[in-house]
Amino acid sequence: MASVRRTLHVEVPIEKAFQVFTERMGKWWPASHHVGGAPFKDILIDPKTGGRWYEINADGAECIWGSVLAWEPPKKVVLSWHLQPDWSFSADMAKASEVALEFVAEGAEKTRVEFEHRHLERHGAGWEKMREQVGADGGWPMILAEYIKATR
Repeated sequence: MASVRRTLHVEVPIEKAFQVFTERMGKWWPASHHVGGAPFKDILIDPKTGGRWYEINADGAECIWGSVLAWEPPKKVVLSWHLQPDWSFSADMAKASEVALEFVAEGAEKTRVEFEHRHLERHGAGWEKMREQVGADGGWPMILAEYIKATR
């Protein structure tokens, strides 16, 4: 499959689950996983369809990761992932995969998060290795575990 999928369960209301993912990413995202030449100071998502998904390093330099394809708080966010198999950036939408999250309330204090990093084949040569890396323990499983901790 050209995607990585996970179902997460967090013990917070849907609004908080969405907010922690979209507004506090720089607080829980592993510091080792940055794209710019220096560690990031923050990771931001512009809260609108068409907005940017990017990191800012300590010097204030910005490094774009992708853009917001869908923004439907607190139920859905879809981000384009423009990082290529060699971790360089490509602005070409035809070579971008998607990081999609759906947030489903399962009670006042429980939310199910359906995560999918999809269309990895769009990255072309090397996409299989990228899928292997993002699906491995040091990829999305570790990153999403940090997200779950941040919701507590």
